[in-house]
Amino acid sequence: MKYNCNKMREFASAIMQKNGLSKQKSDLFAESLIAADMRGISSHGVTRLKTYAYRLEAGLVDAHAETTIIKETPALVLMDANNGLGVPAAMDAMKLCVEKAKTIGCCFAAVKGGNHFGMGEFFTDYAAQNGMIGIAMTNGPAALAPIGGKKAILGTNPLAVSVPSEKYRTVSLDMATSVVARGKVTLAKKNGKKIPEGWAIDKDGHSTTDPNKVSCMLPFGGAKGYGIGLLIELMCCGLAGAKSGLTMGSFYDFSGKKQDVGYFIGAINVGAVVEEQKFKEQSDVILTSIKESPRAEDCDEIYLPGEIELNRAEQAQREGMEISDVVVKELEEISMKYKVPFN
Repeated sequence: MKYNCNKMREFASAIMQKNGLSKQKSDLFAESLIAADMRGISSHGVTRLKTYAYRLEAGLVDAHAETTIIKETPALVLMDANNGLGVPAAMDAMKLCVEKAKTIGCCFAAVKGGNHFGMGEFFTDYAAQNGMIGIAMTNGPAALAPIGGKKAILGTNPLAVSVPSEKYRTVSLDMATSVVARGKVTLAKKNGKKIPEGWAIDKDGHSTTDPNKVSCMLPFGGAKGYGIGLLIELMCCGLAGAKSGLTMGSFYDFSGKKQDVGYFIGAINVGAVVEEQKFKEQSDVILTSIKESPRAEDCDEIYLPGEIELNRAEQAQREGMEISDVVVKELEEISMKYKVPFN
């Protein structure tokens, strides 16, 4: 079933406001959630709204928390999200980095005390819209086994990078260091579907297609994904001072344990070293060479990173965003619980 994107934003915002979050933060959060669904990244969309709301209601996330600066240098900042909702906290960090990068050239923020921040591209795209290269990474609860292991040690630890372009909109890479995001397994379980071979392993270290038997996710590209995931863990845990994947609370744990997720977020002002328009023109030359390169026999078009998702978002804005029946039932459930109309 397809639903109007604007109405879904209003619904998601209203649900969060019912749980004590300010309208400004609720609107920002809803924008992030719907942006994910519009791009076809449904694992980070409204399927998570119920859990976000319940965590606020249970006091596991502080609806009134403000992001604070612990230590600051011209180009590096240490911040504390103070157990606030992930989306506003991460955007606070990115906005600060963009502002500082306007004068210093680049800025990075290490953030502790955070919660799940959703789709990383939401923050890096903000930097790109300001003519900068945006970078965002976060660690998460242990879900990924190291090469040769069968116990989850690292989070799926996603990385997002967005680069501004003139001709091709924003080029964005947003990926987990696992083969796929853990949320896709959660969504498959919710919808009663199997997962592809090679996504995950069971408790004995064997590959499984049953989402109910998943013990660990597998890193993309073997040792490469594992290595990148480990580096992100060190940046978000070691530098920011957040919890590690093994010690942080789970997004789905309501026992009272805080998450204390870490972020490493930054902005690079291309205009500090090269004229912004020249950078975009040079980038377009590279991007055009890719778009116009010879295609394989069974390929209709060569896409740039993030291009398919932007096309989906434009289509969703025109035609509505797709939501599964299972997720719709959850939305109807919280609609009744919090007395927010859903239609």
